[in-house]
Amino acid sequence: MTKINRRSPLFAGVLVGLVALGAVGLLLLSGCGDDSSSLPEGVVARVGDAPITEKQLTTTIEQSRAQAKEQGQTLPAEGEDGYDQVRQQALQQLIQQEVVSSEARKCGKPCAVTPADITAELTRIREANFNGSQKEFDAFLKRSAITKAGAREIVENQLQQQRLLDRVTRGVRFTAEDAREYYDANTEQFTVAAGRSARHILVAEKAEADAIRAELTADNFAELAKENSTDTGSAQQGGDLGQIQKGQLVPEFEKVAFALKDGAISQPVKTQFGWHIISVEITPASTTSFEEARSQIIQSQLSAKRQEAWTAWGEETLKAAEERTVYASDDLKPVTTTAEDPVTAPQTTTTP
Repeated sequence: MTKINRRSPLFAGVLVGLVALGAVGLLLLSGCGDDSSSLPEGVVARVGDAPITEKQLTTTIEQSRAQAKEQGQTLPAEGEDGYDQVRQQALQQLIQQEVVSSEARKCGKPCAVTPADITAELTRIREANFNGSQKEFDAFLKRSAITKAGAREIVENQLQQQRLLDRVTRGVRFTAEDAREYYDANTEQFTVAAGRSARHILVAEKAEADAIRAELTADNFAELAKENSTDTGSAQQGGDLGQIQKGQLVPEFEKVAFALKDGAISQPVKTQFGWHIISVEITPASTTSFEEARSQIIQSQLSAKRQEAWTAWGEETLKAAEERTVYASDDLKPVTTTAEDPVTAPQTTTTP
């Protein structure tokens, strides 16, 4: 499931659509099923026995348009270049949602989502993202062109997807022994090179620099930098220049900055910009031990292995769905994409 700030998976977009399913974004169905003449009027596609209507497609496009507006963008209107692709992508989103629902039904009880589950998740969303305010939540749904019933459908589909993922990956393991092997094979990931950060006070005249240096200590450096430094970019940060590397600085400054010991304060140094007083902080090289790294390795690598299993399952599932998918017309069929040119379903909501 996609994780995002200020909103639940609901607001990652109505694209549920097996979000994590493939290295190419989402596999796009090519429509290899029965003749399209078998579709009744008002139906734009059918996945197995499940019809997808023109009304559903229009609603999804409206939601995509609402999201684009929130982001300061505009989707092509009907008749404009790109509109066919908008329809194709929106229809793929609906097809992928139907695939999720169908697979959840096949899964049975482990993947079942009850009305109470949906209500609880919507409550969690409201509490976590809208200060518990139903009014704020309703306003967001309105801006996003999502009805309350539509929000329940979105949440149901996303809960189904999460439970499918849990079911598909239930046998995936990454042990402490696996973590040890990973650590030994990737030691560079757990080593931090030595670093050097600098701060300075810049003034125009040496006499002023000498006067400041006479009263300067490690404790009052930041205060005096804010009061006196003419480098307005760093002054309000207490003179902080952040991490420095050789070759980034003017030679006179660099020579002194890389000669200072940890915590030392230089005498005034002249450069083309004026007179600097420099202090450095040195962070020694360090290595994270296996004991410290073990839990994070297990967590990240288990997640990666779960994702790999989920991707493989999703690719297989969507390929199987190709044979069961029928489109009302060729212009609704998506253009097949490659890993170098992924096309993903349009997201249909955005943060408030």
